[in-house]
Amino acid sequence: MPHRIAEWGLGWSLLVTVMIALLAPYSNSVARDSDRDQPIKLSANQAEIDNVKGVSVYRGDVVLTQGTLRITGEVMHIYYAPDSRALDRIIVEGHPATYRELPEGESEYVHAKAPRMEYYETGPRRIRLLQGATLWQGSNTFRGNQVVYDIEADHVEAHSGKDKTKRIHITIYPNQPHAKQAGEGR
Repeated sequence: MPHRIAEWGLGWSLLVTVMIALLAPYSNSVARDSDRDQPIKLSANQAEIDNVKGVSVYRGDVVLTQGTLRITGEVMHIYYAPDSRALDRIIVEGHPATYRELPEGESEYVHAKAPRMEYYETGPRRIRLLQGATLWQGSNTFRGNQVVYDIEADHVEAHSGKDKTKRIHITIYPNQPHAKQAGEGR
């Protein structure tokens, strides 16, 4: 699970330090290398592919899979290098858009959902969850207006947004990383 938080803002550095210390034994969530070697499979109700510009747009109950990676949404824009067809980024909108992937060496999937999701394959491999986000693995959850998960660095940032009355919410079960909580409302 995303176990480290580098920046939370609002003077919460002490709490973040304690949380990092509690979660350090559970870090090691790096995406499976074998997933990146698998073919990308897509299903949708409609597709528009522009190989010259390196963009494709899929609409209607879109599902993308690659190994254990699964991304879903209503509208998905996929950007890739036109010459090599290497994946660059995916922008997804849905009610909600969802992400699921099994990290290397882990037995539980990392899940995410938000009305808008940006998945970046290049640069630091990461997901930006926007407009009301939830990221979880097992019972551990991160909720906020925006959540950014750096997959490679196993690093999470959660933000409340401009409206300071909306807070971020984090639930962590330090000694029970695989415990399931009924009614956790994901």
